[in-house]
Amino acid sequence: MDSIDVECPACESITEHEILRGDYNLVVQCMECGRVQTLQKPKEPATSSVKTIVSRENESFVCRSEMYCTERVVVGDHIVAECDDEHAFGVEIMAIECGPKRVSAAQADEIDTLWTRSIDEVVVRFSVHKGHKTIPLYHVCEGTTRFYVGEQYEISGMKFKIHHIKLRNGSVCKKVGKFEPALMIKRVYAYAGASRPDRSTYDRRVGVW
Repeated sequence: MDSIDVECPACESITEHEILRGDYNLVVQCMECGRVQTLQKPKEPATSSVKTIVSRENESFVCRSEMYCTERVVVGDHIVAECDDEHAFGVEIMAIECGPKRVSAAQADEIDTLWTRSIDEVVVRFSVHKGHKTIPLYHVCEGTTRFYVGEQYEISGMKFKIHHIKLRNGSVCKKVGKFEPALMIKRVYAYAGASRPDRSTYDRRVGVW
């Protein structure tokens, strides 16, 4: 069962709603009073593809990093740099170039170039829909870590359930119970407000509880 936290007109408060249908608009039912309402599906924020120089041992690669235009980027952040449809690096930002200056932080759509170094982990990007907002989350893990469609997770204090997974080759994984390894994932889409999953199952698969 997919669910989302939104305001219920009958309860006059934010409650957990079951998602009955979500192809175009969201049809949801309050789990407190049973009222059904239709909501506009959250819009995906505009993204920016930022030039990213990746240093790995004695080599450097020119790649791109996709992030939301209004996202704030800080030196020391861990992000994903994509070099083509098949290869991506988990990287740490070492410097941010905005025009002729290097700064310690900037908004993504203001950045000309990110200077980074490759790190062993992969950074998985999440777009978590909560009401009419989409919240970006990042999770650092091993490239072989599996993420399951329909599973419930908690990252950075936010609970959510994965709805579908977009892969680097352009395909989309939507089948409940199917998994994809972190290394192959371009972005995970999820809804906030899911109930807490079974702890033993989550520890075995992801280990972030």
